[in-house]
Amino acid sequence: MIPVITCCSVDEVLRASVGAGLLLDLPGAVVVSHDIDHGGGTLRRLIQGAEGIRDDETRPLDHACLGCALREDILPTVRDLAATNPAAIVLALPVTAEPVPVLRALVELADEGIITIGAVISAVATGDLAWDVCGDDLLTERGLALSEDDERALGEVLVRQIEGADVVLLDGTPDALGEALLDHLSPVRTERSPLHEVDAFALLTPRDREDVLHRGDPLTDHRAGADGCVPCREGVWTVTLESWRPFHPERLRENLEILGGRPGRSRGVFWLPTRPHTACQWEGAGGQISLGDLATWQDVGCDACTRMVVTGVEGEAEEVVAAFHASLLTDVELADGLRAWAGEDDGFDPWLGERHQAA
Repeated sequence: MIPVITCCSVDEVLRASVGAGLLLDLPGAVVVSHDIDHGGGTLRRLIQGAEGIRDDETRPLDHACLGCALREDILPTVRDLAATNPAAIVLALPVTAEPVPVLRALVELADEGIITIGAVISAVATGDLAWDVCGDDLLTERGLALSEDDERALGEVLVRQIEGADVVLLDGTPDALGEALLDHLSPVRTERSPLHEVDAFALLTPRDREDVLHRGDPLTDHRAGADGCVPCREGVWTVTLESWRPFHPERLRENLEILGGRPGRSRGVFWLPTRPHTACQWEGAGGQISLGDLATWQDVGCDACTRMVVTGVEGEAEEVVAAFHASLLTDVELADGLRAWAGEDDGFDPWLGERHQAA
């Protein structure tokens, strides 16, 4: 089976530099990179070997987005390349693409015995790292959007690339604040290395299937700061907040900004008494908060719970802790049972959908 290394970045030059370095370090490897032009509705595929360019093709997409690119070209190309028996395939994702959807698609090829899933690399520019993670710049403002309706913030994409990585490659030495952010946000499995000092052959080691499938799962947030082992430094802190209680809908809306609107990262799951069967997903980064319907609690295989991991770079962690507990239902509010909430308008339909669909 052919090992596939996945590379993601928000910087086109860094992505190209990683690919070129791996071609030198891994004899017989090929690099396949994809770029989406949402204005023209096209996908460019570039395949390179040590000898140079093997293929350079631009094709139309049904819809200029990562999902269509995966289905229409990225996965078929990996399958075709694997049949040529290269030493390795380096899959360079479109700039600002997040690795988790790609990894889950690659698992299908791995289950067929076609490939093994090697390391995920996130190539990170260190010059403005703290601003890129904590600022509120949108991809559209940086000219990096993957589609016309791509409303993601740069910080949102960058933290997801870091969270999905086995190895974070840095183009320089981050400042103290950037270093502290990486310490708190990186998963416990993640290694860091200068851009061209990575052990290329170690990247070929197959990753555990279950670990790959659970990357991006808000129920299993394994960032290093979540277990309390990373100390507060440069004003960066992380707290893990847990309860079996649901959030009170009105108080949750009042505390949204405190819990997730600040610079940093917030992530987790929660439930509402109006939607007792729904596992709700919480994502906060780049000054944005995203709430969604993850699945039913039965489908995710656990009892209803409210759990958030919050990393902040300003203010006090105690304020977040207090807002979290103030948002939970009290004993008095729980005394009448969940039936008392049946039919109540919780105000979360715009985020979570209508209750008959979500429950």
